[in-house]
Amino acid sequence: MDRLRLTLLLAVAASCTAPGPRNSLVFAPSSDARTLDPHNTTDNQSDQAIWMIYNALIRYDENMRFVPDLALAWKVGDDQVTWTFELRKGVRFHDGAPFDAHAVKANFERVLDPEQGHNRRDLFAPIDRVDVVSDFTVNVVTRYPFGAFEPMMAHVSAAIRSPMKDNSGTGPYKLQSWRKDLELVLERNEDYWGEKGNLETIVYRPIPEAASRIIALESGDVDVITQIPPKDTERLEKDPKVVVSKTVSIGAQQFRFHCKRKPFTDPRVRQAISYAVDRRAILENLMPGMADPSTGPLTPRIRGRADLGEIAYDPEKAKRLLAEAGYPKGFKTKITTTPRYNMGVELAQAMAAQLAKVGIDAEIEVLEWGTITQYWGGLLPEDCPLEIFIMGAGASSADADWGLRPIFHTQERNENNYGYYSNPEFDDLIERAMREVETDARNALYRRAQEIVYLEDPGALWLFDNYHVVAMRSNVRGVTTSPLGLVTFERASFASP
Repeated sequence: MDRLRLTLLLAVAASCTAPGPRNSLVFAPSSDARTLDPHNTTDNQSDQAIWMIYNALIRYDENMRFVPDLALAWKVGDDQVTWTFELRKGVRFHDGAPFDAHAVKANFERVLDPEQGHNRRDLFAPIDRVDVVSDFTVNVVTRYPFGAFEPMMAHVSAAIRSPMKDNSGTGPYKLQSWRKDLELVLERNEDYWGEKGNLETIVYRPIPEAASRIIALESGDVDVITQIPPKDTERLEKDPKVVVSKTVSIGAQQFRFHCKRKPFTDPRVRQAISYAVDRRAILENLMPGMADPSTGPLTPRIRGRADLGEIAYDPEKAKRLLAEAGYPKGFKTKITTTPRYNMGVELAQAMAAQLAKVGIDAEIEVLEWGTITQYWGGLLPEDCPLEIFIMGAGASSADADWGLRPIFHTQERNENNYGYYSNPEFDDLIERAMREVETDARNALYRRAQEIVYLEDPGALWLFDNYHVVAMRSNVRGVTTSPLGLVTFERASFASP
């Protein structure tokens, strides 16, 4: 642990021993937020801080039901494309600007503006325009009937930011200070329109090393941590000073293929690798009690998900497929991983050992998070050196549309389709499903799309569906652990000493 981070932790520890009620909670994630701009967030660390600062028109509750947020009510018109929102009155942004229909219109026009190039423009592509009906009534009009409209509007990137100032929302906490990769401090919004937070400040102090995070929690230097290795989870569950929370989440662990690089251009090679991996053995040895085997490209918490069953471990079938593809003796490749993912290096090692049994010689490359993400930033296929690479997956809208469309729909660059996957039938199914609002017909289209990308023309190697695991000191109360894989503190407090 570097000297500055150690100094910060000791300062926190000293403050914790002071008499009187605790008014500041310290959360140690594995990495810092990358942005506090809702229109550009693509990672959980950013999302969970954003949800503390901002509100959306609607959002998911802890049971994944749609509930009002900045909108009191909403409905779709007979044309199935005009959605009318009745907005809360008397709400102000942290910078003092008023929240109203004009602010809503400005937000969606900002994210949809192609000149500004925001990361989440594709998410909101079904929106045609936003019309101000009155100061507190707004119409969001889609280009066609869109079955995932409400999940889209409950997405973190639909959070409403101030048109006047960056990092200014309407949420229960507001930004006090941010020293990148060291400390992000949120302070209570005393003018919050809803139930005010119990704590004066929430301190986000990233600690990349899992062992250091756990030591900091056990010693009381921090109050809450995530990204906990399985062996440490078992120990923490027995510690009377610690509470461990496990939530079935939308997240899955996978390894992606560079589908434009040989030999992964051949679906048979990708199928062979899928059959060559013993997922049950990996789970039992590396992730006991922390995950479930994947049974499809989407997890059970996602709308429109199809259960297609576990992919059986079948090394002989893998060898036959490799021979059919012209690789009877296998080939050499590279598996790229990062410690940022729970057991990321160990997973790559286990995969490499299993692939060796069918003749595939896999070198392991370990990169830091900041390095590997450089290859996920809109590169052309020839500019991306990855071959097989680790990646988390999860529909952050909790709907099949966003769980499949950005990740596997054909793209020239790897803006979201990081492995350059392309399948014409899959594309057609996704485009038809976007325009389908009848549930059974919509689910049938998504089921067929999932059969293609999971079984017939694999876009990834799915390993398991993750639990969202959070550990906290036993005196911490009211922490929200969402199936979206987020931990937030809008109702957090400390038990009386």
